[in-house]
Order: sequence, then C-alpha cells, then structure tokens
Amino acid sequence: MATTLQATALRLSNTFALATGGATKSAAVRRSPAADLAALDEHHPQDVQQQETPGAQSHQACVAHASAPPEQHSPDSVLPAAPPLQAQGAAGSEAAGAPGAVVAALSNGDCVVDRAMHESSDAYSRENYARVVQLCQPLYLAGQLRRTDLLLLLGAAHYQLGNYEQCVACNDQCILLDPSLAEAYANLANALQQLGSTDLALLYYQSALRLRPTFTDAISNMAAAYLQKGLVLQAMEAYDAALAISPALSHVRASLGDLWRLQGESGRGPALACYSEALRRDPACAAAWRGLGDARREAGDCTQAAACYQEAVRLQPRNADALTGLGVALRDLGRREEAEAALRAVVALRPQCALALGNLAGMCYDQGKLDEAISAYQQAIAAQPHFPEAWNNLGNALREAGRAAEAITCYTRCIHLQMAAAQAQAPLLAGGGPGAAKLVAAQHAQRLSVAFNNLAGILKMTSRLAECIQCYEHVMYLQPQSPEAYANLASAYKDCGRHDEAISSYRQALSLRPSFPDAHANLVHSLQCVCEWGDRPQLFARLEVDVRRDIAEGRLPSVQPFHAMAYPFPADLALAISKQYAQHCLTAAQRLGVPRLAHPPAHRLAAGQRLRVGYVSSDYGNHPLSHLMGAVFGMHDRSRIEVFCYSLAPSDGSEWRARIEAEAEHFVDVSTWSAADVARRISADGVQIAVNLNGYTKGARNEVFALQPAPVQASYLGFPATMGASFIPWLIIDKTVCPPSSRCCYSESIAFMPHSYFANDYKQAHPEVLLPANLPSRAEVGLPEGKVVYSCANQLYKMDPQTFDTWCSILRRVPHSVLWLLRFPPMGEARVKAEAAARGVDPDRVVFTDVAAKPLHIRRSGVADLFLDTPLCNAHTTGCDVLWGGCPMVTLPLERMASRVAASLCTATGLAREMVVGSHKEYEDKAVELGLDHAKRQSLRQRLQAARLTCPLFDTAGWVRDFERCLLRMWDIHCEGGGPRDFDV
Repeated sequence: MATTLQATALRLSNTFALATGGATKSAAVRRSPAADLAALDEHHPQDVQQQETPGAQSHQACVAHASAPPEQHSPDSVLPAAPPLQAQGAAGSEAAGAPGAVVAALSNGDCVVDRAMHESSDAYSRENYARVVQLCQPLYLAGQLRRTDLLLLLGAAHYQLGNYEQCVACNDQCILLDPSLAEAYANLANALQQLGSTDLALLYYQSALRLRPTFTDAISNMAAAYLQKGLVLQAMEAYDAALAISPALSHVRASLGDLWRLQGESGRGPALACYSEALRRDPACAAAWRGLGDARREAGDCTQAAACYQEAVRLQPRNADALTGLGVALRDLGRREEAEAALRAVVALRPQCALALGNLAGMCYDQGKLDEAISAYQQAIAAQPHFPEAWNNLGNALREAGRAAEAITCYTRCIHLQMAAAQAQAPLLAGGGPGAAKLVAAQHAQRLSVAFNNLAGILKMTSRLAECIQCYEHVMYLQPQSPEAYANLASAYKDCGRHDEAISSYRQALSLRPSFPDAHANLVHSLQCVCEWGDRPQLFARLEVDVRRDIAEGRLPSVQPFHAMAYPFPADLALAISKQYAQHCLTAAQRLGVPRLAHPPAHRLAAGQRLRVGYVSSDYGNHPLSHLMGAVFGMHDRSRIEVFCYSLAPSDGSEWRARIEAEAEHFVDVSTWSAADVARRISADGVQIAVNLNGYTKGARNEVFALQPAPVQASYLGFPATMGASFIPWLIIDKTVCPPSSRCCYSESIAFMPHSYFANDYKQAHPEVLLPANLPSRAEVGLPEGKVVYSCANQLYKMDPQTFDTWCSILRRVPHSVLWLLRFPPMGEARVKAEAAARGVDPDRVVFTDVAAKPLHIRRSGVADLFLDTPLCNAHTTGCDVLWGGCPMVTLPLERMASRVAASLCTATGLAREMVVGSHKEYEDKAVELGLDHAKRQSLRQRLQAARLTCPLFDTAGWVRDFERCLLRMWDIHCEGGGPRDFDV
C-alpha cells in the first residue's frame, strides 16, 4: 500500500489591524507580523512533505494596509468645485477621536443660516454625517458659497461618508475664498490621500504647515501619508514633531508606538514607552490601550493583551483595531467562540472591509466551518479583488472542502497578484536605499513562496507532478537558502520516481540545516527505496533518536507509520509513532467543531434485521486493495449484511472501480466532500460498523473516523500495523500475524479470523493462471533456461543488507541459479548489482524486470522456482500473486505484523511447514535445499498448485462468510456494553 502524503496549507495571516481614518488625524497603518512559513514535506499533517518534510500549503502571513487600499485618483490637480452629490462621508473632529476638519467659528449673519449651521455642527458631533449634508446642502445651493465655515463642515461630512471627491471640491472652494485657511489645505490633503494621490496630499500638508507650523493634526496626518508611501522614518519624524509641539497628543504618541513596533525586537522597548507615556497622560486613550495589547500579544502574553484590548473596547466600543486584536488574542488563548464574536463585531462595523472579512474567514477556517470561511473570503475578495492573501486563504478553504480545481485557480490568482505587487513597489523602493529594497524583496519572496508551496501541494495531491515540481523549483529560486524549499522539491522528485534527484535535494536541505529531522527522515526513506545502504546503521540510529525526541516533546514524528512498519524499529517505538499520528487526527477532527454524531441504538439484531457495514477507502480502483477485495463487497449475504462503500477518491475509470460500483449494494463517491460531511453521511446512513480500509496510507481520511460516525469502528487490510487510535478500537487479523508473543505490538482489541485474515479475489479474477499453457516462457520474461530462478517481486525498499547477504550466500551455494528482481524503482538496479559484486556474486546473475500489468504479473510469478521473501516487511499482495501463480516461497516471520503476513498466507495454503522458517540460517538452508533438490522443489510446487482450489487462502466465498461472522460478533459485543475485547471467529 502507498505512503500517506497529506499536505497542510500554509496560511497568509488574516490578522490585520483596522485603523480608523479621518480628515485631520489618521491612525498609523499597522502591519501584523508574518506567520512562520516553515515548510514540511511528506508529513501526514503537513506538506513540505516531510515525513517527507513539513511544508507546503500555507495560509500566508500578510503585510497589508489596515484598511483596503483606496481607489487611486489622479494626482495631477485638485478636483474642481462641483455641485455636492448625495451625502456619503467625511472627516471627524479631533474631539470625537477622528481626523476631522477644524470647523471655523460660525460667522455672524442671517439667523436662519446660523441656526442651520449650529444644528449641523451638533449633528456632526453626534456623528450623524448624513444629517449634516442634509442641512448644509440647501444652504450651499441657496448661494451660501462664500461661507468658509459651511464649506469646511460640508467637506468634513462628505469625508466621513466616503465622498472624497466632494470633500476635495468643498475644500478647494475654501482655498479660493481664503488662501490662508490652513484647515482647508489639511482637509483637502486628507481626501487626496484617501483617493490615492499621496504625493499631492503631501504638498497640501506642507502648505497647511507653512500657514500654521504648529498645526499638529496636519503633521500627524502627513505622517500617515508618508506611511502610505512606505517612508516609515519620515513618518516617525513627523509624529515626533507633532509631539514636540503638543506632548499631550496621546493618539499621536500611540501611533508613534505602532511604528516603533514595526521595527521588531529593537523597537519593542520604545513602543512600550510610547504607549505607557500616552496612558500616563491620558488613561482613557483607547489607541494606546490597543497598541499596548498589540505589543503584549507579539511578546506572547495573550492574556495581558486581551485585557488591554478589552479596556480599549470599553473606552471606545466601536474601535475596530481593538476588536480585531481582541479576536486574535482570544483565538490564541483557545477561546474561539469569544474570538469569533469579536471578529464578527468588526465586520458589523465595517461590512465592506476586506480585512475584517478576511479575519473572520480565518477564524471560521480554524474552527472547521469551511462553508462560512469560503463565503467570508469570497466577500473579502468582492470588496477588494486585488487581495492576494484572501485568494490564497480561500484556496486553502476550498482545498479542505475537496474543491481542488477551484483552489488551484485561487492559488494561481494569488501568485499573479503577488508578482504584480512586487513589480509595482519596485520603483517606490528605489529611493529608500538598498537595505529597504532588500528587506521588501525578501518579504515578497517569502509571500510568493507560500503561494507557490500551496499550489505545488495541491498539484501533488492531484497527481500533476511535473507542474508541482515547477512550483517547488520557483520556491527554491525565491528562497535559495531555505532548507524547506529543497526538502519540498525532493519530495516531489521522489513521488515521480526521480529518486537520485530527491536524494540530492534532501542532502542540500540538510547541508543548509543539519538538524532538520524531517529532511533526514525522508532522506533515509529515499536511500532505502534505492538500496543505498552506506552508513545505514548510523542513519537509522539518528532517526530513532529524532523520533523518540519528537514523541517525548509531543510533536508529530518525522517518520510516518507506513514507513516505520518497514524499518528496523523496536515494536514499542512503532506503536508510539502510530499513537502520535492518531492523536494528530483526533486534534484535527476536534477542530472541525462537529457535534457528537448520532449512532444506531446498541440493540441486538432482530430476526430479519441486517447489520449495516460501511467500508471507507480511497483505493476503489486499480490498486492492490481492489485487486484483493474486488468481489468481496458484492459477495456479502444481503439477507444479513447491508454494505455501504464510501469512496474517498474519484473514479479512475478502471475495471476494478466499475465492478465494485456495480456489485456493492450502496456505493457513495465522497471524494469531494469534507471530512465532516463524510462522517455525517455515514452517521445518517445508520452504519453500525465502519471499516477503515486505508489506515495510514495515501488518500486516508482518518479524521472521518476520529469523528466516530459509527458505534463500532475497525481497521482492516490497508495498513498492516496497529493504528494506535482510541477511535478505532478493533483490528481484524489472525493468530499467525499476531501470536501471543506479538500481542504487545497492538493497541486495539483483536478479532482473530480462523484462517488468514488476508482476503483475495484471485479464484474469481484470475482463473487463467491455473492452466500452465497460459504462463509465459522464461525466455519471454528475459530469464535463462536451465537455471534455478529465485525471485522477489517486492519493492526494493523492503530489502535490507542482512537479507541481501543471505540471498548472495544462497546464490554462491547454488551455482546454477539467478536472482530475479523487480525494477521498482529503476534507480535501484545499479546499486543492487554493485552490492552483489561486493559480495562475490556476478552482477549478471541478478536479473531485473519491469513492472507489469496485474494479469501478466500474476502469470509470470509462476515462472520462478522459489520466491525469497523479505523478512523485515513481507510480500503481502505480492505473496498472494506468487502463491496463486503456483510458486512456493520461503518466509521468515519476525515480531511485527508487516513481517508476518506472508507466514499467514503460507499457513492458509496448508504448507506452512515447508515454507515458513524460524531463523535467518534456516531461511538460507531451506532456500539452498530447494534450489539443489529438484525433486523436492517440484513436489512442493505441485502440492501448492493442487491446493489452490481447496485451501482457505483462495476460498473467497468462505472468507466472506467468516468475515460476516466476525462483524456480527463485534456488534454483539458492542450491544453487551462491556467494550471491545479479543475474540476468535
């Protein structure tokens, strides 16, 4: 069975500050720190394919403006005066906490006008800006065009309503009437800044300051304009200038603290000093409490951060920045419902703010609310289409929901936007010096790498390996010193069979970071796949140390359970690895927020009532599991068993898939469903026993089982080892696989089948093999005539130096013999021949053959004289192939399950005494004896061939009846209420 490679998306952080803006005082643009984007390779939960390395799919940490970038307006000239349009927004007064226009004292004049102006001023102070426009517009139209107080107030209301062009028009008229009015220049500059005309805005701020050098509102807003251009130093100097004029400006001091925080660790002390001084002067400064909360959160003290944010919200309930920070801090404290409430409050305040929607979407994503997350990300993109982080994170949510094609589109769009942003920013950085340019370039490279990693991961999942490799090569180009980049690329090379390149890339990753356990684990596995055995003892010794450290520290081990089953690890370590992976699945399932699922009542079956059994697998198709079980699903007794097959993978169009779909009573393709929806369907179908046919293999969705959709859950066939999972308490095997001495290898209660637990369909699927005339000749498969042919069609990763020593010794003792191996993978052939030569065996006596289609593979298996099994990890499906082909084998069972399956197969033929041995010496002697004694070899062969139609191993119908009795007994035990326990069928 294949290795599980499940990628985890790296996410561009949705944590954004939402700064409030105004006409004369703008909050500093704040950026959240980038999230750690360490890639993992083939890791079950992550994808720099760690286990093959942690890495790729990423929610990216984004560096974004506190609010969506305003639509750009031409900076060429001030907009000409125009008749006011329908009211929409403007700047607030400083007293109200928003950068408002300074409204000149009402001039004496007509009392009606004065009364209307007074009412308008009151409406403005109550933040009823639409009312201001409603009152002032008739005055404007009635000819009061020369009243600068009216124009300032109307312009400020338009600003607060977002009508920036009308604000420009009003203040432009003010300047024509009174060129000495500093407020008009400042308010016009604020509106131009919102329209994207930052350079022109700076000119108007400077004009305001020439007229009034102590105009602190203009100074602080000019700082915001500098920030919009990325000129942080100039912005800080502007804030310092404002504070030198008026030290009591707490909101300005808080903004200065925000800029100090941007400097990283070196700026943390000055930032804290700014916030503390602001609060000393004004304990009611919400911006300072918010900034202090940000600083505490960045220092890792989320409890104190939440308290600061809560104080800011108490002082200013509509402070979106503080609510955002509160949501993030509560999320990090695990208080998810409260965090979601805070982020929903931000969206209520700013329903069209892309960043607020993105933050809420991220919170929903973290809780497994994929539909809500997808909807919120889509709303964020609708509000701000050029929002790369939202595109990336939407891709992650779509990927988790099984919508791979849409996710690919999103990741691709994110990459295009990231590239466009980098190109657009390049000219702006030219004047900032090489240091600034280098820093920003590194940030762009990191963000692009995240998107390419995510795209690569999903391309890998969908078997588009050539494109996947191209993406990882982009990452390597963007981050040539990143060990994760090389580890991810190595994983992709390995998946498409380019093992030598994979080994080279893993070694490059380790040269950049020698203490990189994931890369080391994947390197070891790649070396094992091609029989590169140099330094093997040392490599495995280090691997065991790394894995034990991972487990002790509560991390997911760098070795996957599927790899561990074939490694020379002690049984306790293999079990611990499985348990750690099971815990990871359980944690992932808990994140989905699915309520406890309904189960059928624990009642014994009444007369005529059927047991509902659900088989869950990604391998309904051209895969060993379907080659073995193809007939089983349709052979169940429908009067006793109701079968549900849930497919985690789409149809491959193969004959095996078509057969299972046609013969199973219920077949449901859930390949595009979320884990939560799959579990809900199993529960809704009333399944009483759910059988996991994947275990820890490629395509597994073990979080489905962690949600416990059925009252009885069992592991069978797909993964030949313990699951170590509390949510899968049963394992169906046999007593040859698990003798009393091996019971410690398993966490499950065991249902012992009476013969081999290993199902197969060969009597139904391959009857042609029974006729010798249908077998190919030795010449047809590239073998010499007149030689004793020892064979092993196992993948090369199952071989080890000790076994190969034995094989070479056998060849030396049986002179007229050859060893026939499978070229799987091809890169191992030269190494194996070199190993033979080093042991004194002519390399030409080691004959390799290519992988063949299943029918030919089984027929040609019978051409060999004797199959030599690999003790550490046996022939499983291949063992059935060989025995059905009529070729005897020699197998040496060890302690763990993967090393005992072939013994189970041989026992079920009735010929265990002739084919199962107890030591390496007995293994060698038995193979030599059968190689030298033609009569004995032929006698064993004939007895095996005669047994094929009568022995339990190939009696599929009998096996199905035994399996049904097993399932029914498991249900009875469940109904008894005492919990799972071992039993014999």
